[in-house]
Amino acid sequence: VNGQAKITAPLDEIFLSITLKESDSKGKIDLEQQRTSMLRALRKCGVNTEEQLRLADMASSFFKRKGSLASSQYELKVGSAEEARKVFEALDDAGIANVNIARATCSKIEEYRSEARREAIRNAKARAEELATAIGQSIGACYEINDYSNSQPVVYRANMLTKSAMADGLVEESAEPEVEFKPIEINYSVSAKFILNE
Repeated sequence: VNGQAKITAPLDEIFLSITLKESDSKGKIDLEQQRTSMLRALRKCGVNTEEQLRLADMASSFFKRKGSLASSQYELKVGSAEEARKVFEALDDAGIANVNIARATCSKIEEYRSEARREAIRNAKARAEELATAIGQSIGACYEINDYSNSQPVVYRANMLTKSAMADGLVEESAEPEVEFKPIEINYSVSAKFILNE
């Protein structure tokens, strides 16, 4: 008999990419001022910057040369779509527009995969019992299990409407910023052979 299971795993680790560029203000606001504004905005919405924020990259022109402008990129880890939305709003209010969702994962993905495997074999056993009962028999011990796992990668999509988009006329003034994430779908399929008792 075959057994299947489908489990959805919520995304609880969302990584945002924040890029600070002096070129955004045509050199009028230096990188340190932007960094200070970013940190202030993040702390205001409850982010622990020491634990959740890390420097991901610095442009080769980070140290000012004649005619060059600095830039740096940060990665921020948040725990929910709601927290991500608050960060987007706070940074937008602070004039920081280069914020993107880099990736999203589930911190307990292996636990969910294990549960899906267990559910699939329980499903196989229930099917075997149902079929055996239909012909007046019962099942004995399971003597073979084949695991056909299939955890397809998921593309995480987000839709963030910011005040700057509103200002550009892309959305209505009354629209609320929204972030939606598709959970990870875990599919497991097994086949199991049981002894058929007379």
